[in-house]
Amino acid sequence: MGLLTRIDRRAGARLRRAVRAVPGGRGAATLLAAALSPGFRLLVALMIVRPGSRRAGLEALAAGVGAAMTARLLRDRLARRRPGARAEGGFPSRHAAAATAIARAAGRRHRRLGRALAAAAAVGLVARVASADHDPADIAAGAALGVGVARGLECLVGDGVA
Repeated sequence: MGLLTRIDRRAGARLRRAVRAVPGGRGAATLLAAALSPGFRLLVALMIVRPGSRRAGLEALAAGVGAAMTARLLRDRLARRRPGARAEGGFPSRHAAAATAIARAAGRRHRRLGRALAAAAAVGLVARVASADHDPADIAAGAALGVGVARGLECLVGDGVA
């Protein structure tokens, strides 16, 4: 195991120990980690149904799906072990890729919403480390991938910012 991997694993383990030391911390982290994906899906669906945010919602959907699919392909190919009991690889994080891509795509047309989504994503993604779903590098790589996919989509759809 390389030096960077050891540092990453130790950082994740320290966060998990700190969360366990807080009464109810483990349960809160698990709940927040589990709520990330359904919460973002619901929000994207609501954006699509609402005429004033439909285009942003469709762009967020495209960015999120594209980022998650790309992360899954990479994750399955790289097969980097997760810190918890799950067998499949965790690098890069699909949740981080999708949430970051959605926040960036939505924020392109609705800045306040994008900032709120970015904050919600940050909380949920830290919770995914705290709940042993991922180590910090999994999240960082997924988030970077999400930004890249959303940026690529921006280039494809053009400006059109309201």
